[in-house]
Amino acid sequence: MNTAVNLKILTAALAAKVPIPDSKALISTLASKAETFALASQFDSPWLKRELSLAKPNRTIEVSLQLEFDGHKAIYQSQEIGKVQILYKSPLPGELQARLATESAIDRFLEYLQKLYQIVVLDESDRHVKVFIPKHEEEILSFAELWKKFIREIAFSAYGDTKHQLPGLVQTFIQMLNSVTLSGRGFSTLDVPILTKEQSNVLAAWYYAVIRDVEERQNKRQRQIDALEKELAESDLDEKTRKSKTKDLQDKKVMQIKEAEKYTDYFRKSFGKSLEEQNAAWQELEQIEAQLSEAKLTKSEHKKLQKQQEKLRVRVVFTPESIQQKLQIFHESEGRPFEFIKQDEKNNPNKFSVLRRIAKNFTKTATDQINSTRGDIFTQCIFEMYRLLEENKPNDPLPQPLLTEEAILGEMRSPGDDSKEFCYSCGIKLDPKTARWQVLRFMFERPSQRRQSASSEGRPHICSSCSALAFASPLKVTEESVVLMLESGDNTTNFEVKKLKIKDYLIMLTNKEMHLSAGRYLILNSNEDKTSTGDLASQKMGQLQYAIVKIAKIFPVEVLADFKFSLITQGSERIILNNKHLIFIKGLMDSYGQQIVNAGKEVNMMLGNAVRYIQQDLPYLADYTLIKVASISNKYQLEQIREMYWQAIQNDLKTKGLDMESDKQPAPKAKLYIDIAALTGITCAFAQSLEITARQANKGEDYVEREVSKLIEKVYDAVAFCYYATLGDETKRSVQARLYSNTENYFIYNQAKNLLDKLELTNREMQDEKGKSYLILYADDILNIYQHFKNNGYSQEKQWKDLTYQLKLSLYTRFPELVRKQKSAGDK
Repeated sequence: MNTAVNLKILTAALAAKVPIPDSKALISTLASKAETFALASQFDSPWLKRELSLAKPNRTIEVSLQLEFDGHKAIYQSQEIGKVQILYKSPLPGELQARLATESAIDRFLEYLQKLYQIVVLDESDRHVKVFIPKHEEEILSFAELWKKFIREIAFSAYGDTKHQLPGLVQTFIQMLNSVTLSGRGFSTLDVPILTKEQSNVLAAWYYAVIRDVEERQNKRQRQIDALEKELAESDLDEKTRKSKTKDLQDKKVMQIKEAEKYTDYFRKSFGKSLEEQNAAWQELEQIEAQLSEAKLTKSEHKKLQKQQEKLRVRVVFTPESIQQKLQIFHESEGRPFEFIKQDEKNNPNKFSVLRRIAKNFTKTATDQINSTRGDIFTQCIFEMYRLLEENKPNDPLPQPLLTEEAILGEMRSPGDDSKEFCYSCGIKLDPKTARWQVLRFMFERPSQRRQSASSEGRPHICSSCSALAFASPLKVTEESVVLMLESGDNTTNFEVKKLKIKDYLIMLTNKEMHLSAGRYLILNSNEDKTSTGDLASQKMGQLQYAIVKIAKIFPVEVLADFKFSLITQGSERIILNNKHLIFIKGLMDSYGQQIVNAGKEVNMMLGNAVRYIQQDLPYLADYTLIKVASISNKYQLEQIREMYWQAIQNDLKTKGLDMESDKQPAPKAKLYIDIAALTGITCAFAQSLEITARQANKGEDYVEREVSKLIEKVYDAVAFCYYATLGDETKRSVQARLYSNTENYFIYNQAKNLLDKLELTNREMQDEKGKSYLILYADDILNIYQHFKNNGYSQEKQWKDLTYQLKLSLYTRFPELVRKQKSAGDK
């Protein structure tokens, strides 16, 4: 195995405190490697981080990091330190949101294993995971048992493991509800598997928060009514104002009465009826139990009574004592829902204190997900809240492990896709008689499916595992969300440092800007990029183009260079976003002060056009497009990003095994980019010289700009360009110019110098009396350079036009006032 894998194994063994010969020397050797500290942080081992920090790096006598393997056993210096094992993944669902839920659950489980049991991933694919398991003093549980612990103690707990930064439902489920609107019209209460008491409390707290916000809405309206009545009682209001406020008061009173009656009527009819039915069911159960205790019953009568008993037990939700207590409060509150809950809270403060604490985390966005304006749904929230509070020992089965020690083989089933015999998400076999769970908005982006073998549209059945995992996943796909996958750019040991940084950055990003992340996935909330009229930038600009500008906006350049970004779309392969495009767009946005939405009024479609040009590898056209609408420009930053773009191009060529002379893309486009950069440096010197001389004529700025524009427009022809450049020489006898090196042009300066050296036009770099470097250039250089390009790669008319057209655009970006002048003139 390579050094990176050995380093992971040894760090995991140390984090697990596996007895290792001469461990101090090993720690000293590891302390000399920066990536070790990043690895130690991922194991969340304070002991190891402290030992590494205190150790004095020993570079003179380094301990060998070489490992030996005897079958699955990992051996270091003749001692077994653990084993390598293959875990097999369950088949991934085809539907995007369900697949995200499954993959993010796997990622979270692997993080749990690493932080609590020092089990580290060595290799991973869509089908398997290879892990290293350190040799602990006490043998750890099987992966199936570890999965159950993860489900109960982390994924379906309220707060997860805060010590190890493993999120629970407050950080996943609640944060998702606070960030993403799943349905504009809202929905009813959720029918999902209940696996733990803490999950039950979180759901109950959500319904409690819905009830809280409904009451607050009514209280707020009542305060407005009281304020209007007080204003109307004053005599100094003019007739128009009084008439307007009177109408507003009448409307609010009508709405207040209508809403209060609606909630009260539904609560009395539905909730009161449910309590009576529950009470009657318990009375019937008591009678059946009394009958079953009789010895005279025949076998058939006994069996019949048992069936009746089973049916009744399924129907009862509350205990007899709870029903009597609720019936008493129901009568005392006269069937008014808010009074009922207040009285119950007063009688059972401990029970509601847990709900209040969790409910504080739900924002209005979360409570608005449920359509509580409907009286029946509001009453259902109250019923579900009490049902969940009563559920002390949830008995729904835990999700099946997503990683198993034996490969999972598919089962035979009948053909067709309209059946209760299999899970519509993962495909496992279901019992049609007991299939209960159907697809909800929480599970699929579009829960109502038109299946090929079905006669109509409907919600297919899924297994309890898929239903539960979808509930706990924070990754939901909506029209407002952009789903990204982040992957490592390489597998070197240094990359562990980068991986830790990106993880910290994602945590900061999701906390600060309400985006959602889980494992390698990030969902960007595009709702923050919309106009005052409600137009979403992701829809106006295009999802792919929006994803590029959004990534460029929120991530630093280092992340854009080191990580692979992919856009995940429904029903298609992931779209890999080119790093060099992301880097260049970020530079343009930062340098020209470009926003996705301009002052909240309109989507920046020019930015979208620039992205499309970048996607076609037309950076000079993208640059020119934005400079036309920009009011500011950071020339130093622009030059930096042009250089970084060139470095990214070179890395791209290296990755694909191409050189600049290849005729296979992207080599020709890379050659075009660097040739234009060199030509820009050469021709820009003459344009700057002309600008200085024209300004000395004292004929105004319009004259200067007109003359420089004339010169730029002639770049397609060397002779014409040199002719117009003669204005730069007062004697009209020769044409020469100087290109000074500075922070705003160092990239094109270096490329121009390289080109002169390549053509053996030597001794052109000089220094003035202040020590500043410059290139001395002559008209003959233009002629020679143009001829060189015509003979080397640009002999065809189309090639030449492409070269000179982009050269013209590049030159204009060096004189932004000329471009903005053209725009102003065109606007008039």
